[in-house]
Amino acid sequence: YMDQLIENFLEMMSVERAASYNTIISYKHDLTNLSNYLVRKKTTFEEAENKIIREHLREISISGASSSSLARQISTIKQFYKFLCQEYKIANNPMNGIDSPKLGRPLPKLISEGEILRIIEYVKELSNEGGLSLKKKLKHQRFLSQIEILYSTGMRVSELLSIKISDLNQNNFFLNVLGKGSKERIVPLTPEALFETKSYVELLRSLCDLDKEVYLYPGSRKYKPLSRQYFATELKTYSMRAGIDEKKISPHVLRHAFASHLLSNGADLRSVQQLLGHSDISTTQIYTHILDEKLKTAVKENHPLSKKM
Repeated sequence: YMDQLIENFLEMMSVERAASYNTIISYKHDLTNLSNYLVRKKTTFEEAENKIIREHLREISISGASSSSLARQISTIKQFYKFLCQEYKIANNPMNGIDSPKLGRPLPKLISEGEILRIIEYVKELSNEGGLSLKKKLKHQRFLSQIEILYSTGMRVSELLSIKISDLNQNNFFLNVLGKGSKERIVPLTPEALFETKSYVELLRSLCDLDKEVYLYPGSRKYKPLSRQYFATELKTYSMRAGIDEKKISPHVLRHAFASHLLSNGADLRSVQQLLGHSDISTTQIYTHILDEKLKTAVKENHPLSKKM
């Protein structure tokens, strides 16, 4: 019966709130953990009191979970019990009075423009080597297309791998992107990203029938895109071979690099917010330290009092 309540909640989050696949998996994991704990304590979701939920959360904390992981699980359980109240399954919410740990917003990991260009140049060299099989050349060209698109648009890796062949408008330098909460946005492509992607599509066309493919980056399973894990492994492998510390790079680091490098080169925060697909500008404000440094430099270099000193 507890499994059924979890399924009902997940269905509501998926249908009504348009929660992503990854979010649903995360909710299921957290609620299954809670369910297992309550079974051990011989109680149920409806009968659980504030004290027993606190004990469960304390157990998670003692197990070595990070503050962000604990905060996520508290948020999941809160939403779940709010759902149970709305469905009249319970009268009193046992999550009342339970607060999430205060989290400082960590600054994103950064990688320099030069390091990203080094990865791109390295893969270009590999792609231009003589005697490569068509399959090997496609592998290198696919990665060039992917890293150019990620770095020129700042899109999430899940958005990148969800691109359909029909989404690619090769004449207008734009891509339609389906982001979080099924929100659509249009992002511009750089000429380099478009060139590498066109080259990739031509290679793909020579190996398969594009009319029978759905996704721009098809995976090994029919009608499924390449997996995020596969792309992340490729990114680390190519980076390491290009002489970049693999700990510095991940798909999300490319997203942060896009935002940081745009701001460093004069873009405004609101434009970066729109390009990243952030619904709230406060999410984009983790990058304001870059603007702060730019303002300090501007005052130092241009203020008349600074020049006299």
